[in-house]
Amino acid sequence: MYLLPFIKRNQDHDFTLISDTVKEYFPTGKSTRLTPETVVSSPGYEKIGKICQEEFLDKKAYRDKWGKLTSHLKKVFKTSVRGYPDLASGGFFGEVIIEEDKSPDFIREKSLHFYVSTIGPFFSIYAVDSSIALLEIDFHMVEYRKGNFEAIHAITLSPVFEYREVFLKLESELRAFFLGYLFVPYQIGMSTIKNISVADELRDPRALDTVYEALFGYGAVRDCLTRGDGYYGMNDWIKSLNKKEKSLVDVVSKNIAAAPTDITIHKVWKLQESKRLDTFGISGNLMFGMNLFDIIDLSDKSTVIMTSSKSGTPGSTKYKIEDNVIKIASNYSLRIVSLSQDTLTLNLILDFDSDDVSLKGEVLEMRFCQMKDSALQGV
Repeated sequence: MYLLPFIKRNQDHDFTLISDTVKEYFPTGKSTRLTPETVVSSPGYEKIGKICQEEFLDKKAYRDKWGKLTSHLKKVFKTSVRGYPDLASGGFFGEVIIEEDKSPDFIREKSLHFYVSTIGPFFSIYAVDSSIALLEIDFHMVEYRKGNFEAIHAITLSPVFEYREVFLKLESELRAFFLGYLFVPYQIGMSTIKNISVADELRDPRALDTVYEALFGYGAVRDCLTRGDGYYGMNDWIKSLNKKEKSLVDVVSKNIAAAPTDITIHKVWKLQESKRLDTFGISGNLMFGMNLFDIIDLSDKSTVIMTSSKSGTPGSTKYKIEDNVIKIASNYSLRIVSLSQDTLTLNLILDFDSDDVSLKGEVLEMRFCQMKDSALQGV
């Protein structure tokens, strides 16, 4: 397990609410972490204790909120739903059983795990594939000579594969039940802020101080193989557009409305699909990923406006077209493969060379259609 430090802001997203919440309850600004002896007198943990008393230990309050939640989910999914409060962290853990196969010596289970914070408006979901082997152990009492040996094989971080529909349904139900709560993506939850965890010699030091632990409890932290998009939920954290970005959105909207009817590249185009080209090769050691654009506005013959696919944030830069290639930067260009009145196909060309890696050639095929919605719906 290798965890990255938490970053409060990046170019397109703002996680200040998370950092402010963690700072309120955990001694992240201190030089040393809390110990089992000092944690009881920590102001933050005293606050968490009061929250636990109100949320979980008051039977009526628990029944009216958390009991109501699990009962509702049982009706929605028509399956077993279990819920557990984390009295150490103030988080709530729920489990929706999707599939379970039992035999005398082995149990296989597919489930959705969800976590809801009580110290801030946060929740998260991932799917879990697990099993339990019931194996013989040495024990003096015959009836207890079988032990449970559990393994988590993988967690699925976003609504994909066999979990797509149930994941989205659970997310929708939680958003409706907890209005205004924000989805914490796995990669953000598994990033670290120093001194969240209490000192514990028995714990793996590599798993300490995660945002997940602060918001939901240590039970949310998983060290296993993953599937799906670890950044799913990032749309909840997109920064508000600044004045310049709002101005660019207005420009694009006007260009859509004023688009010419003839066959020309100087229109606004919306990405429909993209695929990596088989001819693309990488020389060296590289984990390759890129933030594609959803919309490209080539209406102006010297300035292009491109809108980020993840954040919806527009940006502009100069370009020129030479030999059927849209040249945007020295190491970044787009070859015009085909053009019709309302469709455009571009190949992304990269030219990047360093001591460790070399990227040269056409990387990605991108297919666009002319954008005709002046309200920019779906950006």
